[in-house]
Amino acid sequence: MNYSLEDNQKAVRFVIDYLTDNPDFFRRHPDVFSHMSFPRQNREGTRSIIECQNEVLRATLTTMEVREEENKLREKALSEAKDTESVLDLAISLLACEDNIGLPDTALEFFKNAFDASYGLIRLWPARPNFAFFPYAERLGPEIEESIAQMEGPFAGKNFGDEIAAWLKVDPSETRGVLLLPLKKQDGKAFGLICLCDPDEKKFSAAQREPFLRGASRVCEAALAPLTE
Repeated sequence: MNYSLEDNQKAVRFVIDYLTDNPDFFRRHPDVFSHMSFPRQNREGTRSIIECQNEVLRATLTTMEVREEENKLREKALSEAKDTESVLDLAISLLACEDNIGLPDTALEFFKNAFDASYGLIRLWPARPNFAFFPYAERLGPEIEESIAQMEGPFAGKNFGDEIAAWLKVDPSETRGVLLLPLKKQDGKAFGLICLCDPDEKKFSAAQREPFLRGASRVCEAALAPLTE
C-alpha cells in the first residue's frame, strides 16, 4: 500500500498528539525503546530520552522567558505613554482654570485620581495675601516645612506617627500609606507640599512611577509657584 505525503503527515500528527495526551506511554510500554533511535550526541554514544526532553524543555523555557520579557517591555512602554498623556492632561486642566484660586485643588484632584488615593491635601507657603484665606494656605509649622525643604524628591511608603492624620482630621489608621511630594521653585526653595494618604500601607511604593511624578510635579510647580511670595 502506497502512502502519500499527506497521509504520512497525518500519521505523524496522530502519534505526536497521542504521546502528548499519554505522557506515561513509555513507562507502560518499555519494550518500545528497543525499536527506537535517538539523535546522536557524538560519535561515541547517543542521548537518552530524558536528555532529549530536557533539551526541549530548556528551549521552551527560553522562548517563554523571551516572550515574558517582551510583554514586560510592552507593558512598560504603554504605561509610560499613558503617564505622558496624563501629565499633558494635567497641564491642560491647569491652563483651563478660569482663575488662580482653583489651581491648587485642580492639582490635588489630579494626583488623587492618578493614584486612587483615599485622602489628600495641598499646602502652599507663604501664600500671597489674596490667597491667604484658603485652606491650602494653612501653614504646617517651621519644623515640618524645613523638613520638607530638605527632601530631594518624593517620599512614598509606610507612614509613621499621627502628624498627617492630624492635618487631615482623620483616624491614623486611614493614613498608613503615604506619598509626600515637595514643591520647589527653580532656585530650589520649597514652597509647598502635596500629600496623598490611604489605609493601605502598600498603596504607594518608593520607586512607583518616578518619571511620572517628576513630570507632573514640574508642571504643578510652574503653575503654583506664582501663588506664593
